[in-house]
Amino acid sequence: MSAIEAVTLEPESVLSLVKKAQEGSVSAFEILYRHHSNQIFLLCLRMSGCRTHAEDFMQETFIKAWQALASFKGDSQFSTWLHRIAVNTVLADKRKSTLDLVQGHDWEREVEQSLSATHNSAQIDLEKTIVQLPAQARHVLVLHDLMGMTHQEISQQLDIAAGTSKAHLNRARTLMRDLLNNPSEKPV
Repeated sequence: MSAIEAVTLEPESVLSLVKKAQEGSVSAFEILYRHHSNQIFLLCLRMSGCRTHAEDFMQETFIKAWQALASFKGDSQFSTWLHRIAVNTVLADKRKSTLDLVQGHDWEREVEQSLSATHNSAQIDLEKTIVQLPAQARHVLVLHDLMGMTHQEISQQLDIAAGTSKAHLNRARTLMRDLLNNPSEKPV
C-alpha cells in the first residue's frame, strides 16, 4: 500500500464530511478516505492475508462506499458502515473462489512490509499469526474479536450457524495460542 497520510478527525467532523460527500463533495470523501483507509486496509489484510488482495479490496470498498453513500443514514458510525462494506467485499470475493487467499509463499514478507511503519514486531507477529489461521476460523476471529460482531451477526454474515461460529472462534483462539507459543508449527 502506498503511504497515505492519515487524517485524524473527531466524530462530529466525520458526520459533517459524510453530509458534504453525500451532497457530492469529492474533497470531503477524500478526507474520509484518508481518515479510514489504513483501518480498512488492515481489516482487508487480516481477512485475506494478502497485501495485493487487501489493496484491491480496500479500493473496492471505497468505490462501493462512494456509490452507496446516499444510503448511509447515520444509524451507526461511518467507520462501522465502511467495515461492513469491506467485510462483504472480501467475503463476496471468497465466495467466488474456493481457494484460501493465504497461499503465496511471500505472504509473511507482504504482511511485514504492510505493517512495518505502523506496528511493532510483537504486533506484526500477532498479525502474521492471524493470517496463518484457516480461512473460516480467521474470519470468525476477525469479525468477533476485532470488529465486535456477535455470533448471530457472524452467522448471518458468513451463512453459518451461530454454534458453528462459536466453534470456529474457539478453534481460532486455540490455534493462535499454539502458534504464538510454537511459531514453527502450522495450523491444521
